[in-house]
Amino acid sequence: MQLTIIGAGAIGGTIGAHMIRAGHDVLLCDADPAHVEAINRDGLSIEGPVENFTVRARAVTPDGLPERLGRVAIAVKSHHTDQAAELVRDRLAPDGYLVSFQNGLTADRLSAVVGAHRLLVSFVNFGADVLGPGRIMQGNIGTFRVGEPTGGEITPRVRELVEALPYAVATGNIMGFLWGKEAYGAMLYAGAVSDLSIADSLEAPEWRPLMLGIAREVLAQAPVKPEGFDGFDPDDLEGSLDRLVTFNRNSAKSHSGIYRDLMVRRRKTEVDDLLHDLSGPLTTHTGQLIKAIERGERTCEVANLRLLAAYERAERLGRPLDAVVTLFPAPPRAPEDPCTACRSPSRT
Repeated sequence: MQLTIIGAGAIGGTIGAHMIRAGHDVLLCDADPAHVEAINRDGLSIEGPVENFTVRARAVTPDGLPERLGRVAIAVKSHHTDQAAELVRDRLAPDGYLVSFQNGLTADRLSAVVGAHRLLVSFVNFGADVLGPGRIMQGNIGTFRVGEPTGGEITPRVRELVEALPYAVATGNIMGFLWGKEAYGAMLYAGAVSDLSIADSLEAPEWRPLMLGIAREVLAQAPVKPEGFDGFDPDDLEGSLDRLVTFNRNSAKSHSGIYRDLMVRRRKTEVDDLLHDLSGPLTTHTGQLIKAIERGERTCEVANLRLLAAYERAERLGRPLDAVVTLFPAPPRAPEDPCTACRSPSRT
């Protein structure tokens, strides 16, 4: 199969490397010139506990894309969706299609550019991180599903694509998997306001009401039947926490991509899409904290989880009693204790 992957980072790069190794014709496209240069010079390396290998690969920056594209995958962060889709608008062949390897509910935005009849959607839940130009760490193997966004029939093009992709399975309810991921993802956003690992934030008893509350808040908005994956079961959220702890403890990727965006790569997260796609008080409080961290007004620490847990208790226990008038947003928090920062050296 020939496939052009726009976004050759953690997910797009991992998928592309596996496909190239299997003999498929893959063109990688990425906005980072250093990453593109390293891939063309040294190949693309997959490292970590799953496998270690390097493939010779072709990579271009967006201005180097061919004028005509057949099959295209988009694997960029959700807030770069529109920009990536525009790269495809006038290039997609009449019999070509676009598949999303993204988090979030981006199908409507992509179909507005290429047409709903030329869009496939996937759900990806393996963990990976970019280590540096041309190097990606694959932390584990997770669920990978592909389907038509309208659901129902598993079409020939879905079957063809699944045959070429690593770990992929066809499904007739791809949007159900994405809505399940929205609920799990909301828990990851909540945990990412702290410096705890994914497993630690899901396991500790003091955070469990928060994690259950935000997941229920998301699932209540799902227009389709949410699907389970990798220990997450929308019909057994309490049991899901223990299973998700096990799943994440077995991964070399200890922290979410959200946390890495905030504290390692120091770049914008996908939180605007979270707040656009979902409503509800816990989602909103979590999103506001993430945005405060992005602005440098707060940092990732357990104090933020304590604040979210207090919001959850107020919503769950106080609202039904009409005991809550208003909940104040989180104030800016200095990265150091102000008393410590101002203390005279002679008194320490």
